[in-house]
Amino acid sequence: MTSDTRPEAEGPQYRPYFIDPEGAEASRRSLPVLVANRLCYMCRQGYADDEIATSDQQDFIDIIVGHCSNEQDFLLPDTPMKEAIFRILLGNSNDPMNAEEISADLSSRWPMTRSTSPDVIQRLLDNCAYYCIGPVPVPGTEEGA
Repeated sequence: MTSDTRPEAEGPQYRPYFIDPEGAEASRRSLPVLVANRLCYMCRQGYADDEIATSDQQDFIDIIVGHCSNEQDFLLPDTPMKEAIFRILLGNSNDPMNAEEISADLSSRWPMTRSTSPDVIQRLLDNCAYYCIGPVPVPGTEEGA
């Protein structure tokens, strides 16, 4: 009698994504403005519009992580999905996340009134150029060179 040593079939492997500063620059988007527009009302009051454009987006991400992402209205259930994905990445310090992780985060925050499956999230991640979301470059490939 022989034993079957084949590896068990695994589910789909999802690539990690992040908010890509180089992608924003290439598409001529102001990432500091895009991120600052997600600050809560109270945090937004401390900045003039012209100051935002010349600031470092990481400063705004840090504020979102430390305060805004914990506010009740940061990620409401009627938030459009691409906007929600963007906000999830911001609330996670723009640390790379894959579709499965984003799906789990959304599912924990929202009642199950719409599909937040990893496959749906993956399709949205693949088409999130407006939000400057792109895959994490893989070292040793043309995109990661």
